[in-house]
Amino acid sequence: MSDTFTPKLGRIGWKRDLRLDRYVNQVMRAAHAAGHVHGKTRSNFTGSRIGRGSAFGTLAGAGLYVGGNRRVIVKARITKFKGGQLGAARAHLRYIQRDGVTPEGDEGKLYGRDIDEADGTAFLDKCENDRHQFRLIVSPEDGTELADLKPFIRDLMTKAEVDLGTKLDWIAVDHYNTGHPHTHIIIRGQDDRGNDLVIAKDYMAHGFRSRARELLTLELGAELESDMAQKLTREVDADRFTRLDRALLKHSDQNILVVSAMPPTEHKTHAAHMGRLRKLEDMGLVQERQTGVWQLDQDMERKLRSLGKQGDIIKTMHKALKEAGIDRASGSYAVFDTAKPGNRIVGRVAGIGLADEINDKHFLVVDGMDGKVHYADVGRLPSELVPAKGMIVAIENAPRGDDEKQRTRLRILSYMNLGRLVDAEGATWLDRELLSSRPEAKSRDGYGAMVQTALDRRRQWLALQGLGQFGAEGDFSPAPNLLNTLRARDLVRSSERLSKELGLNAWQPMEGEAVSGTYLRPVTLASGKFAVVQRAHEFTLVPWQAQLEPRLGKFVQGIADTNGITWDWGSRQRGLGIG
Repeated sequence: MSDTFTPKLGRIGWKRDLRLDRYVNQVMRAAHAAGHVHGKTRSNFTGSRIGRGSAFGTLAGAGLYVGGNRRVIVKARITKFKGGQLGAARAHLRYIQRDGVTPEGDEGKLYGRDIDEADGTAFLDKCENDRHQFRLIVSPEDGTELADLKPFIRDLMTKAEVDLGTKLDWIAVDHYNTGHPHTHIIIRGQDDRGNDLVIAKDYMAHGFRSRARELLTLELGAELESDMAQKLTREVDADRFTRLDRALLKHSDQNILVVSAMPPTEHKTHAAHMGRLRKLEDMGLVQERQTGVWQLDQDMERKLRSLGKQGDIIKTMHKALKEAGIDRASGSYAVFDTAKPGNRIVGRVAGIGLADEINDKHFLVVDGMDGKVHYADVGRLPSELVPAKGMIVAIENAPRGDDEKQRTRLRILSYMNLGRLVDAEGATWLDRELLSSRPEAKSRDGYGAMVQTALDRRRQWLALQGLGQFGAEGDFSPAPNLLNTLRARDLVRSSERLSKELGLNAWQPMEGEAVSGTYLRPVTLASGKFAVVQRAHEFTLVPWQAQLEPRLGKFVQGIADTNGITWDWGSRQRGLGIG
């Protein structure tokens, strides 16, 4: 036996003909598989890496999550401002601070990096010259286990500042009004040097979520396999798209899934996957071709997401009706078809909210005159056109023309609820219905029956006021020029009240007369919505238009005509109508 020892240079376990598989190679392969790194032979530039945080965003997008990391859902978007118009931003801020979002049901409280009660108005004032802002919704799956979301969100924003290489100016508010506590975050579109803040798309899509998962795992500890299995078990019978479905689709090839070929990492959840496949089979979305080989419906994800949305809609409608104290059978629930040309519903607003919180897209729950309760996506609404509960509205689709884009329009028919219209001294929606040659169709049940009763009572009230009479057979004949008479009474009575309140004299412009002054505020009357315009020591009430709202507190001018006021939105002319 020789005592000679000859060391062999090289890395431990390295064989001369074996290529070292460095960690960076593993990362690059994962990034290639995720579609974030492209070969040299072709160009597929998307701009996803332009901006701050691109390096970490790319790695996060590769899906290299540590096992046991807890789940966090993060939705992020960029909101651009046009010419410093912050109306939509102010409306969004008002929404996220609305009542009922705290555990006690109170108004949401804004906070920031170092303050528990932030000033939202001051924050938006700083945004006046910003070109954009960033909006995030952060929802930890196990958020109920956090005693307070504020430290978690502050740590997340601190991590983001390190990744992005700049201090961030932000405010946030926590919401506890759903099953999953979540936080709305607004970030200014400027960095700490006053330049435009540009965040890489990959960081927006993946970076925030990855950092949030790390922090939640650090706070609560890694997710136990038993907890994960329990969560997946709850998803087996879910009527929506789940993590189990995502895994089944991921490991299928051309919609064919071979269970035995699924990677070892999925073996621990084999029972949950099989249970989900049996559930999907009952739903007609998968079919077992032979033992262990399954054919998946090519539209499985879309159908499951649609089914999940329908379930959410039913829950939303039920909650809205319960809060409004309205009793309707679930069989009367309907979803308004926004794609059907000429589709139309009329009824009272039973509920309103955001179908898409981050994009400010609204939904309405309408107790219709047709006896049904409708859920309708009405898109993004300016704050001045968002109806309140109890208002009477019409939702209608424009007729489809050859070159006409389909649109869904919301119109407020009455700012007052039905009960207040019966004996209101003004030209109400009920009066317009009485005089209409094509009145709205009314069901004998539900809200339609309530409207019919209100119309009968309105006829009686008008007769007592000498504004109509009943014939021998019970038919009602309204007085001539009924609407103008009622509107005039309403304006006189309201002008007298406002005159005392404002300390100004009231005046009413004649047809063809110039109207100019400062737009003070809108007022809601029985006859509709009007604008208060002041000139010197006088004021007038004129029909309100949505175009007036950006000019609140500013000078406006126009000409009175038979339809109200034709406004001149040009520059102010000196001396015109100034008293």
